[in-house]
Amino acid sequence: MGNHPVLPDIQSEPAKVPIRVKKVGLVRIRLPYASVHFGDGVIVVQRPLLTVYVDLPKSQRGIHASRSYESVFKVVNQSTFSGLRLEDICAQVAEELLSKHEYATNSSCELSGEIFRVSKAPTSMVESYEAIPVWAYSAAERLDGRVRTRRGIGVSVSGVTACPCAQQTVKTLAEWEKNSIIGDDKIVGTHMQRTVTSVRLFLVDGETVDLLDLADLVKECMSAPSYEALKRIDEGRVVLKALSNPLFVEDVARLVAAQVSKRYRSLDNRTRLTIRVRSIESIHSYDLEARLSATLGEIRESLRNQL
Repeated sequence: MGNHPVLPDIQSEPAKVPIRVKKVGLVRIRLPYASVHFGDGVIVVQRPLLTVYVDLPKSQRGIHASRSYESVFKVVNQSTFSGLRLEDICAQVAEELLSKHEYATNSSCELSGEIFRVSKAPTSMVESYEAIPVWAYSAAERLDGRVRTRRGIGVSVSGVTACPCAQQTVKTLAEWEKNSIIGDDKIVGTHMQRTVTSVRLFLVDGETVDLLDLADLVKECMSAPSYEALKRIDEGRVVLKALSNPLFVEDVARLVAAQVSKRYRSLDNRTRLTIRVRSIESIHSYDLEARLSATLGEIRESLRNQL
């Protein structure tokens, strides 16, 4: 091996404009897979994407981007089937980023991917693969020689919502026009849509929840669940369930907030919950969305004060 020339370190040059940049990093790093610890087992996250950032002081021109990729590769390669939780992997990457970028004081790592499980249709019990998008996050801060990390986890779940407004309008019009095809006053037709609910928890002091359990909780808060495979009898059951439980996206957001605060009573009141409910509308040319963000303490206080 011959000697290499001394290469210039352009990144370490003084910044042309001395302004701190809050985030500089690599976006959507593709990985073959990552293993995640759930309870007593290990589940593989498919097609994970990682985004990592560090801050850049005003005195330095650029970050050393290869160090960011090296941080991701080192942690993910070592964590394979090690029993780490998803948010722990992100925390280790964030800490490794600060170790390699000695000039940085803040870092973050965000991971998104999918986990798969087998689900069964409600009546025929036909099986299909259910894909659940999952999310994890960690931010690290270097302060007084110590590194402090914060973690977050989340899921996205698809389901069905039935519009309660249109349902009551249909009922009123049908009664006024003496439409005899409606025989049950409790189940009346309305427009339905696929609705995607994304939930994220920004955790306190290393607490966590089971992502599959969280996904099931979110699914229960919609008019009806959705499935990959349905026989005719199952389609009928899903439609009847949705029609008997019509919900606005606002209803879904509030129900999720209430159920998370009740089911995970051990989570700290400072834990922040963010919810995004998006209805892919069937009779409108636009979509509808509701967003809710609050600490669990704020949600619990609202529920205590409800009439």
